[in-house]
Amino acid sequence: MATTPIVLKSLPGIKRDGTRYEGDYYVDGQWVRWQRGLPRKVGGYTVINRYLTEVSRGVKTFTENGLTYFHSGSASFVERFTIDGSGNTSLIADRTPITYMVDGDNLWQFDVIYDGQSIPAANMIVAQVAPNAGCLCNTDGGQIFIGSMTGTDRLTEVTTFPAGVSATGGVVSLHPYLMYFGNDGVIGWSVAGAPTDLTGAGSGNARVAGQKIVRGLALRGGPGNAPSGLFWSADAVIRGSFVGGTEVFQFDTISPYSSILSAACVIEYDGQYFWLGTDRMLMFNGVVREIPNNLNINYFYDGLNRAAAQRVWAFKVPRYGEIWWCYPRGDATECTHAIIYNVRENTWYDTELPNGGRTAGEWSPLYAAPFLCGLQPSTFVSNNRITEAGDLRITQDDNQRVVVPEEGYKVWQHEHDVNEIDGQFITAVPSFFETADMSMLVPQGGSKNKWIRVEAIEPDFIQSENMTVQLTGRANAKALEVQGPERVIYATPTDPYEQIVWFKEERRELRFKFTSNTINGDYQMGQIIAHVGEADGSMLGGVAGGST
Repeated sequence: MATTPIVLKSLPGIKRDGTRYEGDYYVDGQWVRWQRGLPRKVGGYTVINRYLTEVSRGVKTFTENGLTYFHSGSASFVERFTIDGSGNTSLIADRTPITYMVDGDNLWQFDVIYDGQSIPAANMIVAQVAPNAGCLCNTDGGQIFIGSMTGTDRLTEVTTFPAGVSATGGVVSLHPYLMYFGNDGVIGWSVAGAPTDLTGAGSGNARVAGQKIVRGLALRGGPGNAPSGLFWSADAVIRGSFVGGTEVFQFDTISPYSSILSAACVIEYDGQYFWLGTDRMLMFNGVVREIPNNLNINYFYDGLNRAAAQRVWAFKVPRYGEIWWCYPRGDATECTHAIIYNVRENTWYDTELPNGGRTAGEWSPLYAAPFLCGLQPSTFVSNNRITEAGDLRITQDDNQRVVVPEEGYKVWQHEHDVNEIDGQFITAVPSFFETADMSMLVPQGGSKNKWIRVEAIEPDFIQSENMTVQLTGRANAKALEVQGPERVIYATPTDPYEQIVWFKEERRELRFKFTSNTINGDYQMGQIIAHVGEADGSMLGGVAGGST
């Protein structure tokens, strides 16, 4: 029977909510993104450092004089290393403050502020920590530490707080002021240009909300370019603006009916702010509004382990217009999956994270790539503190220097190459996507209760290494699915016959799964032509335990 060539078309994004047959979006995928409305493989990742002593619970990257300074806070330590323009990393410096209170629930917030009163004047790393992993509402702890961004010495604690004011929520730099916040909706600020002076002339604090403030970010374009910021409590978004005089800062509530899932789930993207609420996705672009999500909002919130929700954190990939929220799925207590909003494509998709998950990270503008911290240790980690690193680690323990073969937790540079690169080990990064279901049962006139016969497809990919395609389908929505064999899409056909993928399969409802899972494998899809025709067949299909 004759066939008709058609272009395989699905809408960008992965639709997880509702039934599969109800929509025209792609229905499944892994390590795939959309650009110009078409799927392409997400980039690879390489280990740039494998010696973090513990799982990271917050990071900060900052570039100065061609070096990127990477700070990580964990349950027990603050560690720092540098990355040069070629991707080489320095030894790890232990910057753990002497007065640091170790806690397994500690989460970190970092920012950078210029301190004109330090000798010499310099950019300073500011670190705040509190045991907030168990609950956003935690009222205990809250320490602030500071030190030279480029230094290797231990950070020192900022200890002088106004009476009744805490820093259990976090810190943010609204230059030249250091803002800190926490219990009872209180926001405080330092003396201008003196981030360690929280009680001198010009410092102050104000109660701006009924609940704990958990996050603050700088807001560009305050009045007259004055310092301005956004602050999030459990149920409100507040704007703080410099007004000078005895008042110094003025605060107004942008939204009294908001919510926030975790302190680390807020991210800035081109002057707009995106975050996850407790039951919907939100943004601020002058007003607080919902981000429409008809593709995977139920998939995300129903699958989220809310007991570990404070682990949720966000990063961005501006080259592809993406915001990633890493989250613990099912009974996982660490972030094993990511839900992704593509600002440019205005669509949603998701993926499982590699190597068991990622715990913290940040996009680096110098490298135009994110640096993400891994969950799995390389080999084993001792309790000894590291003073030098290499293939053989040199540790310090009670003034005795001991050489031991030791590795720790990895830091990965993502969007690098197309493989997983861990030293000398190179591994394929699996990626796939599945098209929307298609059938002869279109709602317009001319619908036919016929099966579809697929004779061939003409693949259109920018492609490295071979891929596979598999046809899957069923007789009706309740019937068992029938999977066909995987067929090769050759990156470099050796004869004309290999330019086409040949099938001779038929289903009443069917879709195509395209997979790349080879070392050096990469792809960008174009317009794939399928040659289809009509076939006979029953609307009844196989069932569990047998067939009809």
